[in-house]
Amino acid sequence: MAAALELPAGPWRAPLWLMVRYRVVAYVATFVLVLATNKALVLSGTVSYSVWGWIWFAPLLLADAKLKQARRLARQRVIAATEARHAENATAG
Repeated sequence: MAAALELPAGPWRAPLWLMVRYRVVAYVATFVLVLATNKALVLSGTVSYSVWGWIWFAPLLLADAKLKQARRLARQRVIAATEARHAENATAG
């Protein structure tokens, strides 16, 4: 748990914490931004078909990758601590 809290620490990672806390809202808001961006580009006549709005999902995907990294690190730390405790008990007992 400590690793999961250490990795996303710092003031510049506040959006990551918001995404974790309000995950569904973040994805819904991003999807609305995607639709609005694509619609605005098509209506402005810039393009006839747009997929540029999907770039809004890049920060969410990066944040998900960071969270997976934090979970993996936390899991490794728990396993290492458990193994150390068992090794200590085996030598003491």
